[in-house]
Amino acid sequence: MRWTIGEVAELFDISTDTLRYYEKSGLLAAHKNSTNGYRYYSYNELVLLIDILFFRNMEVPVADIRQVVTQMDIGEIKNMLYENERVVEARIRVLIELRKLIAQVAAQYKLCEERLGVLSIVSAPSFKYKLLGMQPDDLIGMIRKYKKTDWSWMNNIRYTLLIPGEELVQQPNFLSVETGISLDEEHLCLLDEEEQQELTSLPERDYLYTIVATNYLEQENTVLTKALHYLQKNGRQVETALIGRYMASSHKDGLDYYEIWIGLK
Repeated sequence: MRWTIGEVAELFDISTDTLRYYEKSGLLAAHKNSTNGYRYYSYNELVLLIDILFFRNMEVPVADIRQVVTQMDIGEIKNMLYENERVVEARIRVLIELRKLIAQVAAQYKLCEERLGVLSIVSAPSFKYKLLGMQPDDLIGMIRKYKKTDWSWMNNIRYTLLIPGEELVQQPNFLSVETGISLDEEHLCLLDEEEQQELTSLPERDYLYTIVATNYLEQENTVLTKALHYLQKNGRQVETALIGRYMASSHKDGLDYYEIWIGLK
């Protein structure tokens, strides 16, 4: 019996282009009808196609499958599959890390949504920080210095703002800030030992904690003003600078979100 290229494509739920690609790659030869030039396949080609699709389903590259069907014995095929297994395991590890990163960033966006402007008194956070300079050149310098092979570093080396306490009380806005980086303890290894020594921890004391959104242009940030009124009402005073760690952005609204800590007397 013989089957046309269309019949084979329908039988195996693949495109005729795929069959032509396999032919061009030297995987699957097609016969041609001498009368009309149409391609057709015999039973042997169908059996071979089953093997080809089986290996492709395991994501074995076409080049390797060509070696399987033309040169490899059973032991060589086994070794090739073991190597492909190692490749897949490496991809799984990458995907697991990607899933963790996605969950972490999604949690940050959720926190911004739920905790914007919600005020609470907390103890000192455990991250460490370092100041780098003033906007706007600080961000470019940060990227040049800390960029890695992928962009996941941006969620581990966090963009950080500082507003001196006296300035905060007088002008509760983000018009003039010092900027830097901050890292949680588990990410300190991203920096060399010398730079780790340059990082500072927030001293133990009470802190006002909340999340703010800013476009950096407003003369008065509503959440910062609300925080200062809250402290005044509860008989607390600002003692240290505001430290803010970048959390998320809404480009539609032109806003960046930060979680902030303000040290209290």
